[in-house]
Amino acid sequence: MIVKSILYKVYFLFILFFTLNIFAFNGHFITDKRVTDASWDFLPSTNTSFKYSDSLNSEIFLYHNNVGIKFNQSFFNLDLERSVQPKKLNLTAETNSVGFFYIQDDHSSSYSLTFSEQSADRQIIDCYSFSSIVIGICPEARIRISNNKPKYDILDDSLMLIDGKNQSLKFEFTKAVDSFLMDEYVLFIEVTENKFNWISPVEEITTGFIGNLTFNGSRLGDIIDNTLQTLPQREKWFTTSLGLALNKSILLSDNLTLFFNPTLVLVEHHDYQNLNKVPNYNLNIRTGFNYNISNFDINFYGSFYINNLYGFEHITFNQRSEHHFDKNFGLIGTSLKYSF
Repeated sequence: MIVKSILYKVYFLFILFFTLNIFAFNGHFITDKRVTDASWDFLPSTNTSFKYSDSLNSEIFLYHNNVGIKFNQSFFNLDLERSVQPKKLNLTAETNSVGFFYIQDDHSSSYSLTFSEQSADRQIIDCYSFSSIVIGICPEARIRISNNKPKYDILDDSLMLIDGKNQSLKFEFTKAVDSFLMDEYVLFIEVTENKFNWISPVEEITTGFIGNLTFNGSRLGDIIDNTLQTLPQREKWFTTSLGLALNKSILLSDNLTLFFNPTLVLVEHHDYQNLNKVPNYNLNIRTGFNYNISNFDINFYGSFYINNLYGFEHITFNQRSEHHFDKNFGLIGTSLKYSF
């Protein structure tokens, strides 16, 4: 919350300053839309529960002489359909960030420091499958539980809620080069603090009389406890990401350009209790076409990830989802950029 309040204050002050000095600035505005659908055969196949994902990103960058500032806001959505409860899951997250830039006089390189906060909408779950037994308020539930402790009042009749958010600090160095292989490279390091929390009265019945009941030859408390261990850990953990991005454009005509942007990121977690083996890197390859009309640039592109969105969308990674991050992921996107 500290980062978000800082973002709002900086945003307000800068907009006020910009309003008074609007003609002194150069920069750009970008809006970007990305979509993935499981029914699209031309994209890499994903896990069986994945159905749809999209994101919308808006960015404004302003600079004067050697200094600049960038504001970014994005919305990410992921829809899943599963064979067990909860059969439908939706992850919606909002990211807000502000970046401060120092630009060399000849515009050949720049340094930036970016503060970001990503927050997911609360997930409310009515039913959950604990091995072969369903607990909750759906028609197929075998057990329905409630608890009169005040901390569970927030659930109403639901079984569980899950919250998630993260905060990041990222340093980037960008350098323009005159090379056959690239026009520009970007080196970056990012440190992210991840926080998840969940609450459910089922954790109250892993011991005692109910927990000792037997279901299909197994102790009910053990069945529940084994599943609870796959929920996101409540203790915060940190993620360090080291990355290299390359940008290359090939002019096809006066207005049309082919571009190629690979990004390699190395990922390491600290204080994270993994249940499965997780990758330590990801590679994203984005390629497409840019069409320029005066101050406007229109991009159409495809993007391919080696290990899902690992290292790129931190809110998607935790103990519940980590077993999906050894699979490919693809999307298509379009963006509009106005430069001034």
